[in-house]
Amino acid sequence: MKIAIIAHLKFPISEPFHGGLEMHTHCLTQELMGHGHDVTLFALRDSDQSFQVVEPTLNAVEQEGAEDLFQNEPGFGLNFVNKFHAYMDIVTTIQRGGFDVVHNNCLHFLPLALAHTLGCPMVTTLHCPPFPSLQSGVILARPYLGNQFVAVSQSVAEQWATDITHCKVIHNGIQVDRWQETSEAEPAMAFWFGRFCPEKGPEYAIQAAKRAGYQLRLAGSIYDHAYFEREIAPRLDDDITYIGHLDHRGICQEAGRAAVGLFTSTWDEPFGLVLPEMLACGTPIVSFDSGAAGEILDESCGIIVPKCDIEAMAAAMPRAAELDRAACRRRAEFHFPIGRMISDYEKLYLKLVPQVHPLPAVVPAARRPSVSVVA
Repeated sequence: MKIAIIAHLKFPISEPFHGGLEMHTHCLTQELMGHGHDVTLFALRDSDQSFQVVEPTLNAVEQEGAEDLFQNEPGFGLNFVNKFHAYMDIVTTIQRGGFDVVHNNCLHFLPLALAHTLGCPMVTTLHCPPFPSLQSGVILARPYLGNQFVAVSQSVAEQWATDITHCKVIHNGIQVDRWQETSEAEPAMAFWFGRFCPEKGPEYAIQAAKRAGYQLRLAGSIYDHAYFEREIAPRLDDDITYIGHLDHRGICQEAGRAAVGLFTSTWDEPFGLVLPEMLACGTPIVSFDSGAAGEILDESCGIIVPKCDIEAMAAAMPRAAELDRAACRRRAEFHFPIGRMISDYEKLYLKLVPQVHPLPAVVPAARRPSVSVVA
């Protein structure tokens, strides 16, 4: 198949990833290419150079010398119009590109609003709960029968139920073989990784670790610098350490040495790719009851506690550390392999484009350096 993938234009699709959306887009592109599909990724230029990347025009207003038009338009600003032009550039390129199917992996309303003009079906993956501008795109796309909505979890599908009558659930997958299982861990050592921002709640992991008497190592991108300086930096000491924005190898090493992983999202996490990633390293998890956590963890590999309950998390950490690390690995292997995710998407593509048949044979892809997500 000739497939167009529309990425979110905030961050490059390359390691180290800023979030699960970038990780998902990278895995989707890499695996579909490995299955013999002709894939074009519409993304920022600094994305993975092994992909066929097309970057749209990102500064259309500046190119026309029209910045002054927005001085008195705070609600219709320069960034909004530039993003509008960028996604319009993507849409027009797809319209004349002869694609069989489009996979919309961005959060902008425009590709949805113009789905009926693309000349081919579009699969839109919903990576987040509803918010107004994306909802507007969904509403405009609903009459177009060639658009198929996919939610990354049942939790997300339920949140979109008012706006979408049929939403298929395809759980995110990870490249399990790139995550090394560790059978033994350091006692009383915990690990947290993700984006440092309020909705990810790393301050709760710090407080729980202190209460449980565990050392804690934290990794990830500092997405909200003011939040980090206010809530995280003052809590760091000899036992609570920030170790940076790590690549895959570093994340794998740190997860593997931890007796327990902590997941502290304070919003309803749409999926949480860090969960199966830690499980693939054999690391049991204590998680807040957040969004899709209950779809990923079961009693064999983790303990779920009420959201923001520091005492419950601290009390659960020693119990979680006793769980079978091999069972954690099996949970990731059996329920969240990337091959299952890709197969589900391929079946959906073929349902929308039945004339493209059969599926191409899997082409063994040269192994690239391992990758990780910061969700």
